[in-house]
Amino acid sequence: MIIGFLKQTFRITSQEIPYLVAAGNHETPRLRSTTAALEYANLVNAISAHGFDIDYEPVDVDGATVGVTLVPHGAVFGTGAVTPERDADINILVTHGLVPGLEARQHEMGEANLQPGMLEGGFDYIALGHYHEFHEHKPNAFYAGATERFGFGEVESKPGFAIVEFDGGSLKSVEHVEIEARPMLDLKKISARDMDATELTDEVRDRTSGVDLDGVIARLRAYDVRRGVASGIDRELLRDLQRRCLNFSLEIHAEERPEDLERNGSSTAVFGPLGEEFAAFVAERKERGELEAKFAEEFLEKGRAYLARAASEEPESAA
Repeated sequence: MIIGFLKQTFRITSQEIPYLVAAGNHETPRLRSTTAALEYANLVNAISAHGFDIDYEPVDVDGATVGVTLVPHGAVFGTGAVTPERDADINILVTHGLVPGLEARQHEMGEANLQPGMLEGGFDYIALGHYHEFHEHKPNAFYAGATERFGFGEVESKPGFAIVEFDGGSLKSVEHVEIEARPMLDLKKISARDMDATELTDEVRDRTSGVDLDGVIARLRAYDVRRGVASGIDRELLRDLQRRCLNFSLEIHAEERPEDLERNGSSTAVFGPLGEEFAAFVAERKERGELEAKFAEEFLEKGRAYLARAASEEPESAA
């Protein structure tokens, strides 16, 4: 993955196009002493702020100095006001997090809330990351959105990027450019009360017939499924759906009312002891038929051994 990232980054930097990036929560090292994957981007002349400090880079563009202030995820916490560089003709702030007042459909552990003072420093443009939709926070502050969909909570989103134009030293326009992304399809849910395995198989076949699934990321959810029913679903049908789709997910739920589990398109996460969570994870996928019985038993046994070993090891002292 890192090699592919470097190759694609070099396609940009080899054309002498400035490439600057601020790390988000997924790219930030968990420990200050470790190396971030984005650090390798420096090998292909990209500039990345991926640690715990604010970085400033002046970029010459047709005789004008564009001052780019990079505030990565690791530097957001505790950062208040950020001021632009006086000597630059145009000042841009790049950072990652949730702006005040933004109602996101989904949240992630470790995400950062941006302080109001950070966004009021007089920058000509503020490029925001983390929220995957194109969104205007202020006339000079935008989320460009994501170039791919990252979950079924984004099934209706429009992937793309933003083109920002300046006229002299002033912001002229911000345009969202939609791009073609991998199609994602959330099929109509199945209410499986009183269905046996044959009837549920027929319902899955009915939901997926006549639908263009070639290369699609697809999800089909079945609720109120009785114990033991899912394991009897026609395996050949599921294998065929997996072959047709880029990824096909059949989610089996014993609950009768999915609306009690879902809020704004995402499930509420409640975690118990890690060993119990792992056992439930394996059992659920075995029930769905995603894991063969023998493999599931071996997987569970080895997973428990790894967890036990990890729990017995003392953490290394911080450097």
